[in-house]
Amino acid sequence: MDAHVSVRRAIVLFVTALAALACGAACQRADDRASGTTFSGSTLRIIVGHRAGGPYDVHARVLAKHLGNYLPGHPDVIVENMPGASGAIAVKHLANLPKTDGLTIGQLTVTSAADLIASDMLGRFDVLGSPGPPPQVILFSGRSGITTVEAWRQASRPPRFGSGGPTAPPFVVPLIVAAAFGLPMQMVSGYANSADVRLAFDGGEIDAVCLSVDAYYNTFRSSDIRAVLRFSAAPIPGLDAPDAMSFATTERARELLETGIYLMAPMVRYYAVPRGVPIARLALLREALEKTWVDPQFLTDARAAGLTIEPVTAGALEQIVAKIAARPATISALRSILQRH
Repeated sequence: MDAHVSVRRAIVLFVTALAALACGAACQRADDRASGTTFSGSTLRIIVGHRAGGPYDVHARVLAKHLGNYLPGHPDVIVENMPGASGAIAVKHLANLPKTDGLTIGQLTVTSAADLIASDMLGRFDVLGSPGPPPQVILFSGRSGITTVEAWRQASRPPRFGSGGPTAPPFVVPLIVAAAFGLPMQMVSGYANSADVRLAFDGGEIDAVCLSVDAYYNTFRSSDIRAVLRFSAAPIPGLDAPDAMSFATTERARELLETGIYLMAPMVRYYAVPRGVPIARLALLREALEKTWVDPQFLTDARAAGLTIEPVTAGALEQIVAKIAARPATISALRSILQRH
């Protein structure tokens, strides 16, 4: 009889121990979720403020394929497009999320230094990092006859540039360059997307366009194009164009280019979450992005998609914003340049 009691007691103790372990594991998972140290069982969304199929969207989808590998719990990662107003709709959605749990991140775009400071972007969002600035290039059509900056300066009529609107790089960059170097130009804005700009370019409705190298490789490559300027110190393979900074012979021109284009380059495409995400989860997201951007398979997929990857950390982005904010006179000049058009 005593033996039976001992066996029952052993069974009870064993079952109790298992229950305690299960409860402990469940409590640990709950604690992990509460503290933001795991993404297990969750789905991470990347909000993209541009249409599907464009270079912004392509980057987010390549990123989504690999990002979950570097987050605890290996969550599924999906992309959701919210095009409109050059990304402003996506920014508004991200800023007004009811829950700041770090399960929704945004791929954001800011092209104007004045807008960056006025919008208090760092006060509203925590930056996660940037895949790096895809270099911008200014391209002229073959029919325009413009192949150099000097030919642009001597043009018989102001060359027509095409863009989607005042918050897009194709609008901002040419206007700053023209103001810095005293070059003639006419801005034709209002195109819905890069495909419409390409149609206008091919049809002779516009003479020139400013694009990222990513956009050039993905949607704009043509034999009837002349690259006249690039905005990067390093040469761009396949595009024989001088660095715009090499033409900046005055302090004003250098300040306009550096503040309005070169320092702003990483902000053209960066990732962020709204303020309030748990500190532990914020750190995990930043670390996961940094690891993904140097992952060999990610880089292989990015190259295959024609994407430029030169990562910029969250800390470096914050330093860039601080540097821009310390130049109020230049920001005022840039604002005036863009408001005239």
